[in-house]
Amino acid sequence: MVSGHEFETLRKGLIGFSYRMLGSMPDAEDIVQEAYVRWEQAGRPELESPRSWYLKVCARLCLDRVKSVRYQREKYVGPWLPEPMLADHAEQTELDETISLALMMTIERLTPTERAAFILHDVFGYEFGEVAEIVGLKPDHCRQLACRAREHLRGEKQRGRVDVEGVQRISDAFFQAVQAGDLAALRMVLTEDVTLYTDGGGKVSAAKEPVLGFDRVTKFLIRVFQNAQRETPFEMRTVWFNGSPGVVCYLSGEVISAFQFELLEGRIISVFVHRNPDKLAPLDQAAKQTLR
Repeated sequence: MVSGHEFETLRKGLIGFSYRMLGSMPDAEDIVQEAYVRWEQAGRPELESPRSWYLKVCARLCLDRVKSVRYQREKYVGPWLPEPMLADHAEQTELDETISLALMMTIERLTPTERAAFILHDVFGYEFGEVAEIVGLKPDHCRQLACRAREHLRGEKQRGRVDVEGVQRISDAFFQAVQAGDLAALRMVLTEDVTLYTDGGGKVSAAKEPVLGFDRVTKFLIRVFQNAQRETPFEMRTVWFNGSPGVVCYLSGEVISAFQFELLEGRIISVFVHRNPDKLAPLDQAAKQTLR
């Protein structure tokens, strides 16, 4: 029988899978809790492989939930970014691109079964026979789904290898340049076809569409930074989320945004900015905990 303690050892991995499927921590946590409730309602049966059983239940629940999640995002005001996934202290040493905002947004464009097959096989390392058992399809079908998913991903620009120090160095250079309004310095850290995504969720000011290209992105960012800090300078704190160090920005003690970057050959090709207060709340809490 699976004890509560044993379930807790599985919870993190189950939440990781469900989060990659749905892009939302509250939804992922709900899915995992529902899986546990279903085991209890079934009379707490003996499980030959608890991890596989729970993963199968979570996968089925996620495939059902994706439909309602997509409908909600179709009504979302402005660009949608995945809910931040915070990292444990032990995880803050190596980058994890399997939960990067860039990859999560690409996965969002896959069909529900494509994303399930891709995540289970390519991220979690399950054989296609096991994937088929989990999602209720034939192995060959799952192989085709994962192949199609990879084709979608190959259409994205491939990032070069970068380490944690490289991310932090480029991040520091970006903020120094944008606060100074230094276009020459920004050209050293941004690609010409850089894209800026600002997620305000209709609750705070943010660009209603992605901002495309170096000229438009730098003009937008410099204007925002200069207008915001006319009287009070920004305070910035590093917080790990979605597998990489990000920067949480404060103005007069209030959290206003969180930045993270996608890099291509040592320069920033995507700037992701969380502005939605609901998504900033856990980042604000994490930033404050690091100061204790």
